[in-house]
Amino acid sequence: MPPEILPILLGLWAFWVINIFYDPNDNFVRRRLRKTGGKSKVKSLYNNFAEFLKPISIKNISNKVSKKKIHELLYSFGVASSDDDILEFENRRLFKLLVAVIFCAAMLFLFPNTTTASVAIFICFVVYKYPEYVILNHIKKKQKEFIRFFPDAVDLLSVCVEAGLGIDGAIERVASEFSGLSKAVSSEFSRLSKDVMSGLAREDALKNMSKRINTTDLQSFTAMLVQSEKMGTSIAQSLRVYCDTLRTRKKQRIEELVQSASAKMTIPMILFLLPALFIVILYPAIIKIMENMAG
Repeated sequence: MPPEILPILLGLWAFWVINIFYDPNDNFVRRRLRKTGGKSKVKSLYNNFAEFLKPISIKNISNKVSKKKIHELLYSFGVASSDDDILEFENRRLFKLLVAVIFCAAMLFLFPNTTTASVAIFICFVVYKYPEYVILNHIKKKQKEFIRFFPDAVDLLSVCVEAGLGIDGAIERVASEFSGLSKAVSSEFSRLSKDVMSGLAREDALKNMSKRINTTDLQSFTAMLVQSEKMGTSIAQSLRVYCDTLRTRKKQRIEELVQSASAKMTIPMILFLLPALFIVILYPAIIKIMENMAG
């Protein structure tokens, strides 16, 4: 194996280890540590380094643009996004970066060359930016799932309101019915119901939901409900009209996907189907030509 490949392999292994140990989700390493009693040691080690990194984290999030970006990420992710939560997020990132820097320094000491230095810089950059990438990826998946199932949720909401349920009870019923179909829709409607039950104004709760998801359909849905409540019009009638609009939009999206399918299939057909077709068609002719030339 070429010596230049070894630092790259070590870098990939280090990134995998850092991500497993300090990923917020539960994993087999954390379960194993709990069984052996090692979790408290890891946690105490992190707390000690967190106190050391706290001034750096405070300085990093002192910039209003960076602080607002992290706040929007955490808010859209669906977790608490207060100043303490932003500081904790930045602390975790810096702790991962510190572990990566220590590993990269050891790797540079063992393999002092340009390739190792490039790999070390790349590892540190990826380790620092990786939490943002994970959150953004989760937000995009959540938005796609919400866009897919939101028309059905509004349709069910309209049916519940027309059947005699209040708007709050209908929202809670939608959250319950969609728990097995769409986690994104169920969690957002459940949070909307809990916000209203906790005393938050329905208008503010709807606007917060719209900020978390940030889709055109949800923004228009929020504006429609707020307008109906302010003007005193029938919510059932407004929902019925809005359901028709959502069905039309959903139909247009499906038609757009169908029309773009042929264009998307062109490149795979050229790369995979046409070469095989040419081989099947031309192979017998090539065999005959070679036999004639040999004879």
